[in-house]
Amino acid sequence: MSKLNKQNVRKNILFVTVGNGKFDPLIEEIDQLKENGKIKQEVVVQLGQGNYEPKYCQWFRFADKLDQYYHQANLIIAHGGPGTIFEILRLNKKLIAIPNRDRTDPRHQVEYLRAMADETNSMLYCDRVKDLEYCLDKTKKHQFTKYKEPDCSIHLVIKKFLEKKVKGSKINER
Repeated sequence: MSKLNKQNVRKNILFVTVGNGKFDPLIEEIDQLKENGKIKQEVVVQLGQGNYEPKYCQWFRFADKLDQYYHQANLIIAHGGPGTIFEILRLNKKLIAIPNRDRTDPRHQVEYLRAMADETNSMLYCDRVKDLEYCLDKTKKHQFTKYKEPDCSIHLVIKKFLEKKVKGSKINER
Protein backbone atom coordinates (compact mmCIF):
# COMPACT_ATOMS: atom_id res chain seq x y z
CA MET A 1 0.00 0.00 0.00
CA SER A 2 1.54 3.28 1.02
CA LYS A 3 2.79 5.52 3.70
CA LEU A 4 -0.08 6.56 5.96
CA ASN A 5 -2.30 9.47 5.06
CA LYS A 6 -3.83 10.34 8.45
CA GLN A 7 -7.07 11.55 6.86
CA ASN A 8 -7.74 8.06 5.47
CA VAL A 9 -7.66 6.20 8.80
CA ARG A 10 -11.08 4.96 9.90
CA LYS A 11 -12.50 3.21 12.95
CA ASN A 12 -12.22 -0.54 13.45
CA ILE A 13 -8.72 -0.90 12.14
CA LEU A 14 -6.13 -3.50 13.05
CA PHE A 15 -3.26 -1.50 14.48
CA VAL A 16 0.24 -2.97 14.71
CA THR A 17 2.98 -1.29 16.74
CA VAL A 18 6.63 -2.25 17.12
CA GLY A 19 7.78 0.64 19.30
CA ASN A 20 11.02 2.48 18.64
CA GLY A 21 13.03 -0.53 17.48
CA LYS A 22 12.43 -2.78 14.53
CA PHE A 23 10.46 -5.99 14.18
CA ASP A 24 10.56 -6.79 10.48
CA PRO A 25 9.44 -10.44 10.81
CA LEU A 26 6.17 -9.27 12.39
CA ILE A 27 5.56 -6.59 9.75
CA GLU A 28 6.33 -9.02 6.92
CA GLU A 29 3.89 -11.59 8.37
CA ILE A 30 1.13 -8.97 8.77
CA ASP A 31 1.68 -7.82 5.18
CA GLN A 32 1.55 -11.41 3.89
CA LEU A 33 -1.64 -12.17 5.84
CA LYS A 34 -3.22 -9.01 4.42
CA GLU A 35 -2.10 -9.90 0.88
CA ASN A 36 -3.52 -13.43 1.19
CA GLY A 37 -6.86 -12.16 2.47
CA LYS A 38 -6.41 -13.69 5.94
CA ILE A 39 -6.78 -10.18 7.35
CA LYS A 40 -9.81 -8.47 5.84
CA GLN A 41 -9.93 -5.20 7.76
CA GLU A 42 -7.85 -2.09 7.23
CA VAL A 43 -4.37 -2.41 8.75
CA VAL A 44 -2.22 0.45 10.00
CA VAL A 45 1.36 -0.35 10.98
CA GLN A 46 3.78 1.67 13.10
CA LEU A 47 7.09 0.21 11.95
CA GLY A 48 9.69 2.18 13.88
CA GLN A 49 13.20 1.68 12.53
CA GLY A 50 12.28 -1.39 10.52
CA ASN A 51 13.61 -1.92 7.02
CA TYR A 52 10.55 -3.67 5.57
CA GLU A 53 7.88 -1.31 4.25
CA PRO A 54 4.47 -3.01 3.91
CA LYS A 55 2.92 -3.24 0.46
CA TYR A 56 -0.64 -4.08 1.55
CA CYS A 57 -1.01 -2.00 4.72
CA GLN A 58 -0.86 1.69 5.52
CA TRP A 59 2.18 2.54 7.61
CA PHE A 60 4.20 5.18 9.36
CA ARG A 61 7.44 5.08 11.30
CA PHE A 62 6.86 7.19 14.41
CA ALA A 63 4.25 9.44 15.99
CA ASP A 64 4.41 11.63 19.08
CA LYS A 65 1.48 9.68 20.51
CA LEU A 66 -0.27 6.53 19.36
CA ASP A 67 -3.56 7.28 21.16
CA GLN A 68 -5.54 8.06 18.00
CA TYR A 69 -4.55 4.71 16.50
CA TYR A 70 -5.31 2.83 19.71
CA HIS A 71 -8.76 4.40 19.85
CA GLN A 72 -9.50 3.62 16.19
CA ALA A 73 -8.46 -0.01 16.56
CA ASN A 74 -10.75 -2.88 17.41
CA LEU A 75 -7.64 -5.08 17.73
CA ILE A 76 -4.02 -4.18 18.42
CA ILE A 77 -0.95 -6.32 17.82
CA ALA A 78 2.03 -5.08 19.80
CA HIS A 79 5.64 -5.97 20.46
CA GLY A 80 6.32 -7.01 24.03
CA GLY A 81 7.55 -3.70 25.41
CA PRO A 82 6.05 -3.32 28.90
CA GLY A 83 5.22 0.37 28.45
CA THR A 84 3.26 -0.35 25.29
CA ILE A 85 1.52 -3.41 26.69
CA PHE A 86 0.32 -1.66 29.86
CA GLU A 87 -0.74 1.45 27.93
CA ILE A 88 -2.97 -0.70 25.70
CA LEU A 89 -4.31 -2.83 28.56
CA ARG A 90 -5.35 0.30 30.48
CA LEU A 91 -7.41 1.34 27.43
CA ASN A 92 -9.23 -2.02 27.53
CA LYS A 93 -8.44 -2.76 23.91
CA LYS A 94 -8.25 -6.26 22.46
CA LEU A 95 -4.56 -7.08 22.33
CA ILE A 96 -2.28 -9.69 20.86
CA ALA A 97 1.15 -9.34 22.46
CA ILE A 98 4.12 -10.91 20.69
CA PRO A 99 7.72 -10.90 21.91
CA ASN A 100 10.39 -9.40 19.69
CA ARG A 101 13.07 -12.07 19.97
CA ASP A 102 15.50 -10.01 17.87
CA ARG A 103 16.09 -7.60 20.75
CA THR A 104 19.22 -7.64 22.90
CA ASP A 105 17.72 -10.06 25.44
CA PRO A 106 15.39 -12.39 23.53
CA ARG A 107 14.00 -14.05 26.70
CA HIS A 108 13.00 -10.84 28.49
CA GLN A 109 9.77 -10.17 26.61
CA VAL A 110 8.92 -13.88 26.42
CA GLU A 111 9.06 -14.44 30.17
CA TYR A 112 7.11 -11.38 31.18
CA LEU A 113 4.44 -11.80 28.46
CA ARG A 114 3.90 -15.43 29.45
CA ALA A 115 3.49 -14.37 33.06
CA MET A 116 1.01 -11.67 32.04
CA ALA A 117 -1.00 -14.13 29.95
CA ASP A 118 -1.17 -16.49 32.93
CA GLU A 119 -2.59 -13.70 35.12
CA THR A 120 -5.14 -12.08 32.82
CA ASN A 121 -7.52 -12.74 29.92
CA SER A 122 -7.16 -9.10 28.91
CA MET A 123 -4.68 -10.06 26.18
CA LEU A 124 -3.64 -12.97 24.02
CA TYR A 125 -0.02 -14.03 24.05
CA CYS A 126 1.40 -15.07 20.67
CA ASP A 127 4.68 -16.89 21.22
CA ARG A 128 6.06 -16.71 17.67
CA VAL A 129 5.44 -14.67 14.54
CA LYS A 130 4.67 -17.88 12.63
CA ASP A 131 1.70 -18.43 15.02
CA LEU A 132 0.11 -15.07 14.28
CA GLU A 133 -2.58 -16.36 11.90
CA TYR A 134 -3.68 -18.85 14.56
CA CYS A 135 -3.71 -16.10 17.22
CA LEU A 136 -5.75 -13.80 14.99
CA ASP A 137 -8.30 -16.58 14.54
CA LYS A 138 -8.29 -17.20 18.30
CA THR A 139 -9.38 -13.58 18.96
CA LYS A 140 -12.79 -14.44 17.49
CA LYS A 141 -13.56 -16.79 20.39
CA HIS A 142 -11.39 -15.38 23.18
CA GLN A 143 -13.31 -13.70 26.00
CA PHE A 144 -11.23 -10.57 26.57
CA THR A 145 -11.75 -9.22 30.07
CA LYS A 146 -11.22 -5.73 31.39
CA TYR A 147 -7.68 -5.36 32.69
CA LYS A 148 -7.45 -4.85 36.43
CA GLU A 149 -4.13 -3.61 37.71
CA PRO A 150 -2.98 -5.69 40.65
CA ASP A 151 -2.99 -4.04 44.04
CA CYS A 152 0.43 -2.67 44.81
CA SER A 153 1.72 -2.55 48.34
CA ILE A 154 5.45 -2.21 47.71
CA HIS A 155 5.36 1.28 49.18
CA LEU A 156 4.25 -0.23 52.52
CA VAL A 157 7.10 -2.76 52.45
CA ILE A 158 9.61 0.01 51.73
CA LYS A 159 8.17 2.23 54.46
CA LYS A 160 8.39 -0.59 57.01
CA PHE A 161 11.95 -1.38 55.95
CA LEU A 162 13.03 2.27 56.22
CA GLU A 163 11.35 2.71 59.60
CA LYS A 164 13.18 -0.35 60.90
CA LYS A 165 16.49 0.97 59.56
CA VAL A 166 15.98 4.43 61.05
CA LYS A 167 15.01 3.03 64.47
CA GLY A 168 18.10 0.85 64.51
CA SER A 169 20.52 3.57 63.44
CA LYS A 170 22.71 5.58 65.76
CA ILE A 171 21.12 8.77 64.46
CA ASN A 172 17.98 8.18 66.55
CA GLU A 173 19.98 7.42 69.67
CA ARG A 174 21.16 10.99 70.11
